[in-house]
Amino acid sequence: MVASATSLVFDDLKKGFNKNEVLARVVHFWEARNINKGGLLMGFELFLIDQKGTTIHAFIPANRIACYEEDLKAGVIYKIKKFLVIDNKTSYKVTSHKFLIQFTQQTVLAPTDHAGHDIERQNFRIRSYAEFNEAVNKNEDLYDALGKLVLINDENFNNGVTNKRIDIDMQLKDGPIVRVTLWGKVAANFQKKLMESVDKPLVLLATTMNPKTFRDVFCLSSTSSTRIFFDSDIEPTTNYLTWLRENGKDFEVTTSEVTKPETVTLSELHQFLQNDTPPTGTFCCFATIVDILPQYGWYFIACTRCKCKRRQADTSLVCNTCNHTNTVGLIKYRVELTVCDKENVATFVIFDKDTAKLAGRKAAEILEDAHDGENGVIDIHNSIPGCLEEIVGCTYKFEVKFTPFNFTTPTHQTFTVTQILEEENNEVDNETDPLDDVEGCKEDHDEDDSEALDIQHKDKRLRHE
Repeated sequence: MVASATSLVFDDLKKGFNKNEVLARVVHFWEARNINKGGLLMGFELFLIDQKGTTIHAFIPANRIACYEEDLKAGVIYKIKKFLVIDNKTSYKVTSHKFLIQFTQQTVLAPTDHAGHDIERQNFRIRSYAEFNEAVNKNEDLYDALGKLVLINDENFNNGVTNKRIDIDMQLKDGPIVRVTLWGKVAANFQKKLMESVDKPLVLLATTMNPKTFRDVFCLSSTSSTRIFFDSDIEPTTNYLTWLRENGKDFEVTTSEVTKPETVTLSELHQFLQNDTPPTGTFCCFATIVDILPQYGWYFIACTRCKCKRRQADTSLVCNTCNHTNTVGLIKYRVELTVCDKENVATFVIFDKDTAKLAGRKAAEILEDAHDGENGVIDIHNSIPGCLEEIVGCTYKFEVKFTPFNFTTPTHQTFTVTQILEEENNEVDNETDPLDDVEGCKEDHDEDDSEALDIQHKDKRLRHE
């Protein structure tokens, strides 16, 4: 390893303006956008590594991007000087370093091709399941996850359709199988990469993942900086190869094939509940919406941090999940539907994104308009908005999540809809129409739901999203 006599390493940096030169490789860089302001570009985030293998986070403000964008390339070694050294972020940290480098109008970024500089091309912060579980919903550190690909859960994956979300089941280095959720561009890039690969990957490494609960399930959620590495992408670093040689090839888990959720009927869903050990997972079914149940409302107030349901305290709103306290919250849909097919009836619960798609309006917009001139705010909580009533009679393909919650509530069994995949063409069936027996289905359903739920159970049911 050859170091420049005038170059500092990251551990030599001191807080404040730095005129000295550091030598570093740009491992990766990505756009930082403000999702609360319509995706406004805030700048470029950089992941840098120095000659000692130490990593640091750097930031180029949006108004300075044009000065460096042409020369900025991942994998290149640069000389960087005249920059500001500040404390590292307290949330969404991608490195463990105490400092962060911020570019100023004086910062110099000059590529160098000196062959004597020995700087690693990759560096990972791999954590165990226990460490992920301890950091869940804190939004502090973004760690890397290494594991065996077990399953890809995506309805349209083999059809070449790029979705906004792809779920992967991955067995971590220390054993447990966890759900890895990829969003947006990260999901699209993973899908493209997997489709183009000749040899399907055995091991995946996902960088900068955020451990959190999504619809009450622990998962590792991707961020804008996430990259997915296959076996062949990863440099032969000691930690990775040691673990792979000892464990990676010897896993005895299900094959890593792309699968589709099984399509079932409502009768089969109910039959699952009668089993001694009901299955958990995701299923698809076609069903017609025959009623919207008003007794449980159609919206709830969500936490601005973790998006779970909040409870009303004396002067504020408190989140039951992350304990965040605030005086404001997010208005989100939560609607219970009575649905039926040709054989049976069930209660489905749909949430914000799918409901807004069906209704054509956001929940907050409906509440803003829920006034009359004489009496002020109307009882909009128990009155189903007209835009929602219009979906009654429509048939959709629902993706339904089957969880232990369904098994423990015999007086009011509901199935959580993870997404509405498509609307079925409502062509006339001369033999049988599911709506022919709506009255009978509703009568049976109302009888099943006649027993009251206690307040504690109702609060548990509402904690979704």
